[in-house]
Order: sequence, then C-alpha cells, then structure tokens
Amino acid sequence: MYSFVIIIMLFLFLFQTILTEDEWKEISMHKLFNLAFYGFRFGGDTKYLLNVNFNSLLLVMAKYIQHLVLRTSRPHGYFFARRSVLSVLEKGVRCIQLGESTPLREWPNDVLYTLHRLLDHGAACDVIINQSPDPRLLAWILHGRGPRSKSHQCPMESMQGEMVKCCQVPNTAGTSAGDAEAANCQVPEEEEPDEDNNGGTPCKRPRLSIASAKAEHDLTSSPCQCMVPKPLCQMFIPSAGHSTEICHKGQIHSLKINDFRGGVFPVLLPLLPSWLCLHSLSLQSAWTFEEGDALSLAESLQQLSATPGCSLIELSVGSLTHPGLMESLLNACPTLRSFSMEIHPVAEYHRAPLRSIPQPAHHAELPLEKLCVKVPKLRTSVESLMCVLLRSPHLTSLHVSGINSSTGFSPSHLLNTVAESHRHLKELTLEDINLSDCHCAIFQLLDNYCMLETLSLKDCRLLEKCSDKEDVVRQLVNSLKKVPSLQSLNLAQNRLAKTVTVLGELFKGPSPSTVKELDISSNFIQPPELLELGKLLETHRPPQRLLLTLKSNPLDRDMELRDTALGTLSHLCDLITDHWNSRDTMADHISVM
Repeated sequence: MYSFVIIIMLFLFLFQTILTEDEWKEISMHKLFNLAFYGFRFGGDTKYLLNVNFNSLLLVMAKYIQHLVLRTSRPHGYFFARRSVLSVLEKGVRCIQLGESTPLREWPNDVLYTLHRLLDHGAACDVIINQSPDPRLLAWILHGRGPRSKSHQCPMESMQGEMVKCCQVPNTAGTSAGDAEAANCQVPEEEEPDEDNNGGTPCKRPRLSIASAKAEHDLTSSPCQCMVPKPLCQMFIPSAGHSTEICHKGQIHSLKINDFRGGVFPVLLPLLPSWLCLHSLSLQSAWTFEEGDALSLAESLQQLSATPGCSLIELSVGSLTHPGLMESLLNACPTLRSFSMEIHPVAEYHRAPLRSIPQPAHHAELPLEKLCVKVPKLRTSVESLMCVLLRSPHLTSLHVSGINSSTGFSPSHLLNTVAESHRHLKELTLEDINLSDCHCAIFQLLDNYCMLETLSLKDCRLLEKCSDKEDVVRQLVNSLKKVPSLQSLNLAQNRLAKTVTVLGELFKGPSPSTVKELDISSNFIQPPELLELGKLLETHRPPQRLLLTLKSNPLDRDMELRDTALGTLSHLCDLITDHWNSRDTMADHISVM
C-alpha cells in the first residue's frame, strides 16, 4: 500500500497547478520513471490496480523523458538488461542533470555508461551539474565532447596523484571479430542477462573488465593519450570495437553549474577558447567570484569569440564583485544574445579601487536581446547598467532586481531609458526596487506605444507614499488597458490590500485589458476584498478565462467568506492558491509596515 500512497500524493501534487494534458503526461512519467530507474517497483495492491506489465510500463515512461537526473545511486540491476529502454532514452533525452557532487571514482560504472550512451550515441547535448563538480568528473564529461584540443590529453595534468596513460581502446590486433565486438564500450561489470533483444544497441556490456591483465598490457598501444589518475583506470571508459579509433563522442551545447566553487576554472578555462559548439554557459555560485577569475573568464571568452564558428549566445554568471565586470564580459563576447549576472560587492569595494578592466575603444552596439541584472540591497553604481542599456537597442526582455538608488540616480531614469530606447521590449521585470516616486514614469512607459507582453512589478512598494492609493491604482489600471499586447501582469508584494478591488476595472469599458495571467500574491488581501473583486469580475467579465494567483494572502481570517469568494471567482478564473496560515507568521505585520 505504501507505493500506492506515493502515487496518489504525486497526482495530488500535479493537480495543484494548471497543466495541459501533454505537460501532465510528461511530468508524471518523468517522476515515475526516476523512481523506477533507481529501483522502485510496484507491488501488492498497486500492481493489481495498475494491471500492467512493469517492464512495458517502463518502456512507455521512457518515451516521455527529455530531462534525466543521474545520481551516484546505482540504477536497478534489470535496467541495463532492457536495452530497448536505453535505446528509447537515447532518442528522447535532451538534457542530463547530475544531482550530486561526488568524486569521479565513486560514480558507478553503470551510471557513467548511461552518461556515455546518452551524450555520445544519443540526442543529449545539455548538461546540468547541481553542485560544484569534482574537477576530474568535469574533465571526464567535457573532454572530447565539444572543445577542440590540440592534444589528446584531458585537462587534468596539474591534478595531484600519479598520472598514467589510460587507453580508451584495448589493442584488438590479433583478436577475433567477436572479441573485438566485445571490447566495444566496455563496462567493468558482469553483463546481466539480456531478457529483451528488441532495439538492442551496438554498445555491449561484456564480462571482460578493462582492468584485466590484457587490457592493462595494451594501455600503451592506444593512440589515445588521455591522462587520468591511476586509480581511475578501473572505471568505465568508452572504446571502439573493430579499430583503434576512439569511441564516437557527442557534443555538449549547453553547460550549467549551479554551485560553482574553486577547482573548476583550471579545467574549464583551457577548454573554453576551442569550444565552438557551446551555445549556453551558466556558472552560478553562492560565493563571490574573485575579480581575477572573472577577468580570466573574460579573456577565455574573448579567445572563443575571436575563433571562426563561435556559437556562444547565452551567458549567465554570478556572483560578481563589481558592476564594471558586466561590460568586460559583454565586450569580450560580442556574439551574446542573452546575458544574466548577479552583483555582490565585497566590503573592500568602497575602500580599494577596482584594478584596470579592459574596455573597448568605442562603445559598440550590442546584439543583446535578453538582459538580467540582480543586485543586493547595497549601494552599487548603476552606470554600467545604464551604459549597457543604451548600447542594446534590440532588447526584448529586461529583468532588473534589487538596485538601491545610488547618488544621482533614480529608478525613474531607468524607466525613462526603457521607454525611449526599447520600444520593442516584450518582457519587463522590475523586482525589489523602490518605485514609490516613479508613478509618472510608469504611466508614461505604458501610455506610449509599447509591445509589452509581460510586466512584473514585484515588491516595488508602489503605494508606499501615496495619500490616495485607490486613485494611483486606478491610473495604473487605465494605463495597463492601453497596452493591447499585455498578457501577464505580476503585482505581488505591493501591499495592495483593499485597493485590489480596483483591479476589477481592468476589463471594464469598450477597451478591456487583454491580460490572461494576474498574480496578486502577498498583498494582504482579505476575504471581503476578494469577494468584492469577484463580484466586479462577474460584472465586467474578462474576455477569456483568467489565471489568478492568490498565494500568501490572509484568506483564513474568515473561512466561510473565503469559500464564497473563491466559489465566485472559480466561474471566471483558474485559481492558484495555498493554505497559508497568517496567524502563525509575522507576514501580516510586515505586509502593513
């Protein structure tokens, strides 16, 4: 029964959000497949309720997997006996995610074998690493799968430990065709019985181990001079079958490291200048990047962009010490279409000048289409941001978060620049910025002809200094109705409270708003105001069903009235809410501060 309860909880979780049928299938199959991949089996009552063959179900689930998470936990033993399942994954999986930061030698050979099959023989070209990877693991993943190296050496020569030549191909001279085929894509584990020969793959899992005496005797005869520490010779290494050529290697087009730490740059930077097939690079960290590391990254990017055939168009970096590094990175790689960064100034920033950063002789136009800049609540110069905005006339998406006004700068300046220079902007997200004195700039931005489809003013203190809050919200509504392309509006965390009822006028009159998604979470909205909003929407119905998000509002103050309000809204809206308990938190107090 335990397994059945897990499945029921999963389905309840999925129904909390609005999903299409295809999205529902993809998410549910992804969840179930990962359970099965690591050994979960249906049993007892669930097996009878499902009334399906488990192996057939596994094959069906595999067809929906585009994003596969690999962990150091060894997959269920029968998985590799079902070669048809692996064959299906090779065709469908586009992204591989490594969920743990573990030394390379501790990754099971079966998992490395799967990684090799999906990257080198399948369609996977995106890699996500959740935690800062072991440098040897990163080198194992990257070497030969994109960067063009002048030698056959992995970028681990400086790593500590005894270095030996480890071949990817045992010498097959003088062996039979059958023996040569058995050497193809070796895994140093016993091959499990093949219970399903349909859709078999060319790579075998032989009983022969690469660590056998003959294999070690043939190490020096291989053309591959891949340098790895001696203990790693016992792991899975892809090889070819009938020749001495190395096994086919795929290409990695996208690399994302979510918890970037030291030790990665010595592996990554030497490979980056020749990584011509790289489209997207994301390096995120809870620790601030050293200025020297950021400049070294800029130098590698400059070498890459100067090489014919460079494909890099997306770069995301965080956390940098100085906003000036933004221009350094953008100038180093002028091919970028999307750039995202976080700025975390160090304490010494205000006491010591930033060392010289290479700047172009002239401020050339940038081809940027998407720009995201996040700054904590510190006094930080925004001159670099304004300069980049003026150099990026083709922006379609802009996200700015957390800027604390510096001397001589007002958020109104930012809004006016956007209104004057970015008429083709489709997405504008301003978050954690004090816009309490910027109403005129907001109205001017919306009143002038613009093509905005998404507008988010989250936690911008819109009504903090207003004497007549309803009048300001009504002016905002009237300006929003003048944007015929607007589809999504986010006003979360703005202390709307009772003025939320004015939003019911969005769909009033001969030119109603075209908004399809409205987020008014965390606005201290209580049941009476929510009921009044529902009645106004009944009177002035949205042209189409509205997706309304109401999370973290004290709707528990009057449960009966809340149910009535939600019942009224449910006829017109798809609701996203929660069971937030306002009495157990200080959020109510904070909301009205």
